[in-house]
Amino acid sequence: MVSVIIPLYNKAQYITQSMESVLKQSFTDFELIVVNDGSDDNSLDLISSYSDKRIKIYTTEHKGVSHARNFGLEKSCFNWVSFLDADDWWHPDFLSEILKQRAHYPNDTVFVTGRTHVFSTKNWRYSAIGIPQDGDCKKINYFKTISTSLPPINCSNAVVLKEEILSHGGFKVRQKKHEDHDLWSRICVERELVFLNKNLSFYRNTDKNSASNKFYHPDDFCSFLDTLISIKGTLSKDGSTYFQKYCNRFVLVNYIKYYAKYSKEEDKKVLVRAGKLLHGKHLLLLQVLAKLPYKKTYVFFKIFKPHGS
Repeated sequence: MVSVIIPLYNKAQYITQSMESVLKQSFTDFELIVVNDGSDDNSLDLISSYSDKRIKIYTTEHKGVSHARNFGLEKSCFNWVSFLDADDWWHPDFLSEILKQRAHYPNDTVFVTGRTHVFSTKNWRYSAIGIPQDGDCKKINYFKTISTSLPPINCSNAVVLKEEILSHGGFKVRQKKHEDHDLWSRICVERELVFLNKNLSFYRNTDKNSASNKFYHPDDFCSFLDTLISIKGTLSKDGSTYFQKYCNRFVLVNYIKYYAKYSKEEDKKVLVRAGKLLHGKHLLLLQVLAKLPYKKTYVFFKIFKPHGS
């Protein structure tokens, strides 16, 4: 049995498709928890029109997606949970296909499927070095994957043991960007992912929901950097190598992209943390850029990316 949790905030345009994709699953032994995070459009009216007994609706004041997900976890009845964002959807066999893998990997706690990013004019199937071939399933190392590619897991393509999430503190409520990757990073220090490479999850990429298009508030950045700092030194030798490669790329790129918008005090807070994560030429570049009076360097960085960034 699985608890499916949908955090909902002003997604009237998409929520029906999202809910229908859950209700039409070939695996039917689930509860669907929709946490209405203070929507002020007609989202609540739409979800309230369903009469399926498996649906549970809760309304809270608007506190953000992390609070909504954590709230859904508190209300969930089953040991296994799956999240689905209110503008994403699943293939009808998402739950059945992913749950079949539990028999082959009885000691694992995080199961992930392949996904497609749906843009307004095109679709892009997730791919990364090291993931299994199309249709296959195997365990993968999260940090090895993110050292060269986008994260293999998001909040619409996984089934996770609830205790695994709770034991790592759940989602950081005050973090607005990369809050999901923050959690997966904490969990995957100790766990590999069981990755089933079937196209079963569909992630809607819009200008509004794309993390790459959102301003990276320094508080959010520092929160995620604190998590990365806590992870550093706890990984195996191979894991540390992949982790360092990821940090060199992710931390430096995001600092360069946003630091021109930070105040001196905000910039200092980010720099202190970033300096603990970068290494070699990447650390040197960070230190040089921080001292330059001209801060709008991201456009040049996109043209002249350092090797390995």
